[in-house]
Amino acid sequence: MLRRIASCAVAGAALLAAFGCGGGGNDASVGTGTSDRAVAPAADAPSTVAANGLQTVTYHGVQFDVPADWPVLDLAADPTTCVRFDVHAVYLGHPGEDMNCPAGLVGRADAVLVEPTEGERHRGAQSGDASDVAAATASGLEVQVASDGAATSEVAADVPTAGVSVTITYNESDASARQILQSFRVAS
Repeated sequence: MLRRIASCAVAGAALLAAFGCGGGGNDASVGTGTSDRAVAPAADAPSTVAANGLQTVTYHGVQFDVPADWPVLDLAADPTTCVRFDVHAVYLGHPGEDMNCPAGLVGRADAVLVEPTEGERHRGAQSGDASDVAAATASGLEVQVASDGAATSEVAADVPTAGVSVTITYNESDASARQILQSFRVAS
């Protein structure tokens, strides 16, 4: 998994170098957060925690729901943040090249990584790849789900209209991962 994250980080760095490092600001917001490193709510995004204990995260033109007690971490704001799939968390952006990760990470937990694709497909999948399954979220948003995730305890998907790829990891059952993916919708 770390090799895969490192590959994505190298590819992201190459894209940044090719297209320039200047950013037009941060388009991430979250309805609520419990960590001091959580993404601050955007001025135009109201704080929302649903009665069912979910928080709404807004990033790169999409919104999705995760448990309210999960920290939401902006990888652009702190590129040394370790993308850990052994703890419950939401990571927004590309993993940094020099993540500050503890040694000996083991285990799997429900976690979410949402990255801008800059026009590329998730994991370098080719257009029309037969291993991807076209699907739609509960709101009708089109997603392309990679069908090979069961072996790695993750759901990997592209949301082409939003220009993001999503990796959702899980421990034993993919039910919560599928529920999170189904909650993706166009940001209002």
